[in-house]
Amino acid sequence: MSPSTPIRLVALDLDGTLLDSQSQISPRTRQAIADAVAHGVVVLPATGRPLSNLPPVVAQLTGIRYAITSNGAAVWDLGADPMGAVYSRYCNAAEHTTSEPTALIRCPMPVELAREVFALYMEYPGALSIFSDGRTYRDLMSMERFGKRFARRTGSTEARQPNDGRFTVVRDLTEWMSRHAHEVEKFCMFFDSAEIAQAALPRFRALPGVEAVQGSPDNVEVTAQGVDKGTALLALADMLGIPREATAAIGDSENDRAMLARAGVAAVIANALPEIRALGDIVSTRDNDHDGVAELFERLGL
Repeated sequence: MSPSTPIRLVALDLDGTLLDSQSQISPRTRQAIADAVAHGVVVLPATGRPLSNLPPVVAQLTGIRYAITSNGAAVWDLGADPMGAVYSRYCNAAEHTTSEPTALIRCPMPVELAREVFALYMEYPGALSIFSDGRTYRDLMSMERFGKRFARRTGSTEARQPNDGRFTVVRDLTEWMSRHAHEVEKFCMFFDSAEIAQAALPRFRALPGVEAVQGSPDNVEVTAQGVDKGTALLALADMLGIPREATAAIGDSENDRAMLARAGVAAVIANALPEIRALGDIVSTRDNDHDGVAELFERLGL
């Protein structure tokens, strides 16, 4: 399938889509992205992660300038030095060459809502991260839980990242929230099991004023109502003068649903959840470990 309107912007989910199970990008997929960029196509990551968690392997791709992060709560212009922009949100930024990104869109949660959501998270054992101004905040207990998960090599690639400075570790998230509740972009907790996460999800969705989605079966991600990757994608396209019908989104999971629904073309990776595959205008025959994104770029005529 080649769209009747040439695609000028492609938003790529990361975990389970662009990244393989080892958090890498294959040479074939890299070349497909480089070829599209060379023909003037805007290619950007659209991720649930905050800016500090944008993997170097993504930031260093040819032509990457924009990034949709925190499920659409922030959209960044990374400028001429994307990796420097990512490093600017590391806790050890002074040890790196940095550049200051431009926040094109920022949608923090209303303060009282942020407090209510945080209180509900505190009812559950799990590894909680709070995203704020592109940074990832965790406390010592959450770091211990993430460490155990990393040692088991289970869960999503996002849940298994090492701490090279991309996480800002505070003594206690409750204490942090007492001073910074007005700055929250997104909450993300990885629960002790997928069953606990599934049981918790309806409680979060019942809170007025929130968007609650899952990036993997064992997590729950919360932003303010109306904040999602799809809304952010169309807002960025509008800023760049690109019509909706000239946009494409590629994803695999529940937190990609909105951008797949809103993009001009919904392209879904073969390993996607069945209910997400059902949304696809096109679905790859290859999964994220076998160049599924490269296949979709070819079928999109890029």
